[in-house]
Amino acid sequence: MSPTEINKILNEINIRFDKIDDKEISEAFSSLLQLIEQLSQENEKLKADNQRLRDENNLLKGEQGKPKIRGNTNKGKDVSSEAERKEREKKKGKKSKAKKHKITRGKCL
Repeated sequence: MSPTEINKILNEINIRFDKIDDKEISEAFSSLLQLIEQLSQENEKLKADNQRLRDENNLLKGEQGKPKIRGNTNKGKDVSSEAERKEREKKKGKKSKAKKHKITRGKCL
């Protein structure tokens, strides 16, 4: 569970500590919720550190590390339409696969 999900759930609980009659119980609830938040943050940090150490271990064993995946770089650029794409294909032209040889001399058989 990510920290944002935990915070969302804790906010949905919506315990009003000022409405609880027993002051000790309200303080206990407050302390427990703070403890949950701290432990979840620490857990996320440890997960990230564990993954970093696994990657480093794999590199030392000679395996490939985790790939760095880049996001799309075409954001905000103009996307060509179908007509423009066809126009570019016409400009390139298709070449034949067989090579054309010029006849430079002739022999009679």
